[in-house]
Amino acid sequence: MDGQLATNQVNPLSVLARSGERVAALVLIGTIVLLAFVNLPYAPRTWFDEGSHLHVPETLIRYGVYADISSEGFRYFGPTIGVGPTVMIPIALVFRLVGIDLLAARLVIVVYLLVALWIFYRLAHRLHGKSLALLTVLLLIASRTRGFEGMIEYGRQVLGEVPGLAWLGVGLLAYTSAVLHPDHRRRNALLAGIGFGLALITKNQFALIVAPSLLLLAFLDWRFFRVGDWWLRLAPPVIASSMFAGWLLIMLAFLGPADFSANLAKTRQSAGGAIFVFDIDASTRAIRYLVQVYGGLLMPALLYSLWRCRQRNARAFAELVPTLLAVLWLSWYLVSLGWPRYAFPAVALGAPAVARMIGDLLNWLWNRRQPLFATAIGMYLILIIGFSLSLTAQVVFHPDDSAQRMAVFLNQHVPTTAIIETWEPELAIFTDHNYHYVPTELLDGAVRHAWLGGPPVIYDGLANRPPYVLTGAFSTYTGIYNNEHLQRDYIPLYSAGPYTLWQRRVP
Repeated sequence: MDGQLATNQVNPLSVLARSGERVAALVLIGTIVLLAFVNLPYAPRTWFDEGSHLHVPETLIRYGVYADISSEGFRYFGPTIGVGPTVMIPIALVFRLVGIDLLAARLVIVVYLLVALWIFYRLAHRLHGKSLALLTVLLLIASRTRGFEGMIEYGRQVLGEVPGLAWLGVGLLAYTSAVLHPDHRRRNALLAGIGFGLALITKNQFALIVAPSLLLLAFLDWRFFRVGDWWLRLAPPVIASSMFAGWLLIMLAFLGPADFSANLAKTRQSAGGAIFVFDIDASTRAIRYLVQVYGGLLMPALLYSLWRCRQRNARAFAELVPTLLAVLWLSWYLVSLGWPRYAFPAVALGAPAVARMIGDLLNWLWNRRQPLFATAIGMYLILIIGFSLSLTAQVVFHPDDSAQRMAVFLNQHVPTTAIIETWEPELAIFTDHNYHYVPTELLDGAVRHAWLGGPPVIYDGLANRPPYVLTGAFSTYTGIYNNEHLQRDYIPLYSAGPYTLWQRRVP
């Protein structure tokens, strides 16, 4: 009887631990909501990439054409290729319901952000348990470094990274379910393929890593792990690749007035040479970014995860799936142009591995009665998370409305029929003016010039004597307009933050 009573007794430490997890989860949810929604239209300030993406749903609503637009007409490449319909169509639908507005578009991406965080919580929970799943989400929202944005910042802008991660997480969750639960393998393999396929359509750069990774996973399972079957090995890569190829064929065959071969050539030109660069300076900058992420813990955590996955069992193979994707992604990142945004999906994929390494290290130290070292590790973790969140908070709680102020001036003082020469496409979301943008095919060369010190791009948008020129952060960064000619032929009318509106001098 006494034994039965002892068995039925509730362990107060277990109750305390569960209560602590619930409190931590509530605090984490509150933090996410706060960082996701506060000052959403103004922080971060809208910019070139977001503006160019917004052109597509805006053009679709205004003209019924899936394209970018400039004063000379529709442009069928650039933003229509880089980010897919899984982003553009929902934003267009919201525009149809509430009107064309930056806040409405960003709310769509915030929904993707919340879904991505939930999916990655589910994935980490399945692989490592509830506590480490909460730590994974905390690391994700604390993925900002001193010079570069993280999950929260990307999830507040109309970019493809966070929506792509959400769909990629769906694929990973279904894939690991297929590995760990053979009874539902066929269904989960199909879902994994669809999730991965939607990720590739959402952000076409994902195709460089996801499709080869799925084939490599199939080979590793066939030759080493032997925990799956041919349905699991082949269905996800075949379905994902077919979906991506189908969307690409639709784009090339039906968008634009040219034939298929001409469209293919324009697509390759607009994609540019940022994918494989093999530049020492770019690789050095890439390494400098990676050693900052998660306080330098990302690379050791991925290596530790690979070491853990040496066992021939289903759980090791399931853990290998996101780890292998992250490792291959970072390998490509080191030979690319080296933009931190290229590495961000790998940073997110590595968060569960970082959480697992920290959890195992703390347990190992406590079991060996090393509380001082365990406390030091805990304090270091608190420090790097707190520092990253403070950087994000500086962005979120310091709104910048300079784009909106410039738009107000344009609406009040510039006729909508006048051509405005610019390379700041974000202003089109606020006004109906007739903008002429720098040709899309010059983007890669201009960025290479600014980022790697390559040869300058030859473009004289002022030769056509536009009545107005609008300069801003991106045109200044790329140096696309000749400043001497601008100062000689134009006078500044109004400035707001990085933006300056110039009017042509009267002869």
